[in-house]
Amino acid sequence: MINLKTLSWYLTKLYSKCFFIILFLLIGLLIISNIFDLLQKFKNIYVPFSFFWRLILYKIPYLLGQVSSLISFTAMLFFLRNLTKNNELTAMLSSGIHIWQVLVIPCIVTLMLGIVFTAILNPIGTIGLQKYELLEVKLTKKALSEGIISKSGLLFFEALNDENQIIQTQFINVAEKKLSNITILFVDHNNSFLKRIDALYGIIENKMLHLNRVKVFTKEETKTYNNLTIQTNLSINSLVNKFIRPEMVSIWALPKLINELLNSGLPAINYQIYYYKQLFKPIMMMATVILASCFISLKQRDNSQETILLLGLFSGFIAYSLSEILLKILTYNNLSLIAAILLPSMLIFFISNFIMLHYKEI
Repeated sequence: MINLKTLSWYLTKLYSKCFFIILFLLIGLLIISNIFDLLQKFKNIYVPFSFFWRLILYKIPYLLGQVSSLISFTAMLFFLRNLTKNNELTAMLSSGIHIWQVLVIPCIVTLMLGIVFTAILNPIGTIGLQKYELLEVKLTKKALSEGIISKSGLLFFEALNDENQIIQTQFINVAEKKLSNITILFVDHNNSFLKRIDALYGIIENKMLHLNRVKVFTKEETKTYNNLTIQTNLSINSLVNKFIRPEMVSIWALPKLINELLNSGLPAINYQIYYYKQLFKPIMMMATVILASCFISLKQRDNSQETILLLGLFSGFIAYSLSEILLKILTYNNLSLIAAILLPSMLIFFISNFIMLHYKEI
């Protein structure tokens, strides 16, 4: 008679061991990949050694979070390979233990690890990406994202005709290319005040900002205009793209940012997709564990174990890619975001469960 408590502890340790071995192997592969990527990216730029290694390491937490489902899937394959190699799984099933009593252990462990990935690794990855971008700016001299969301509205910065412009607007109508309640502050390169323009609204078109109900404040006087057109290098698309990327914001700060974007009239769909993907990551990781469970072979007399292991690895990558494609299709076809993100996981779970229930060997 097998002691279930002892068995559960043994399975927990075995799966955790497989998970962390795969995790550390993947970290090594990502470091090597980042080295070649940086050598190509900065081949014409001198990069100090201290910068080089920081650039390599800063992206690792984020990349690990992105492939967490593949880690759990691969760990489960090797977990099952260990159980079947010495006929341990056969002994468990022969003593009356149901296959799901074995599989539920790695599922629970994966759920806990998924919560750690979401709650802790995600913010760490966000900080790493921010530091990576700051170092990249120092090396390449490129500009950072110039859009800021504040309590007073949206702020944008641009340099034009030897002047710096700070544009503040309360709301952006992307469809109409319209900015509401605009204030534009003009300063020189020494940050000395030149003039200020207030307008009820403005429309951006062909690198021109057409303002309506305008007041212009200078050091000497104040003028009022019904209409005024000023030059700008901005467009509606460039305004939207100036804001920070979703992956640069931690899961804890995303809800507030999404609300601010929606209140300002900016599209927040990419931020919402990223947020829910991170939120439901533990469920997706569990689904991949169930998927890996389909690739169990109790045969020991031939090379079917290795064949099934390779088939499982290949199938896992295919399933992961298809789930990402399905997610994009569903989210951009007016399906609820939560439903669209959960549906691939649910499909993987139900299809895998169907295969398990009809798997005659077990």
